[in-house]
Amino acid sequence: MEDTTGSRTAAAHIAEDTIPSFDWEDTTRSASSSSTSSSDLSEDFTCKASLAFDQWFACLTVGKQLSNYYRYGEKRGCGKHWSKLSLCMKMKLRSEESGKDLMRAFREKEQAERDARPNVLDVWTLRTTPWDGRQSDDHSPDQTENTDPATAF
Repeated sequence: MEDTTGSRTAAAHIAEDTIPSFDWEDTTRSASSSSTSSSDLSEDFTCKASLAFDQWFACLTVGKQLSNYYRYGEKRGCGKHWSKLSLCMKMKLRSEESGKDLMRAFREKEQAERDARPNVLDVWTLRTTPWDGRQSDDHSPDQTENTDPATAF
């Protein structure tokens, strides 16, 4: 996105100035270690209220709301961003130990909500043997008693 003189184009400038997603500054932990104990959840957390405010405000913009209304037919709720902003502000006003307790409770609640949502494991059953194309599935017609389509109902 640079021209021959080395200056940045407007498109490159706009692309780099987009608002990033909310970052808990917890990037050292890998995705595979999501089942951590509650004692080490808040050890490496620092909350940036300015970033949380930017994300909450970006959620409220007309463009984001119109896009969500076009895609899903309803106004986008920004409560998740507001709760993160209020958490950051509460942590700034409390002692360090009280802030850690507050963050621990927030993360446990967030993890419980994430675990309660449906995921791919709720839909698919795990196959114990690889499918070779000749095996029948659980819903194939040869396992049902009535295979005549005219009398199936």
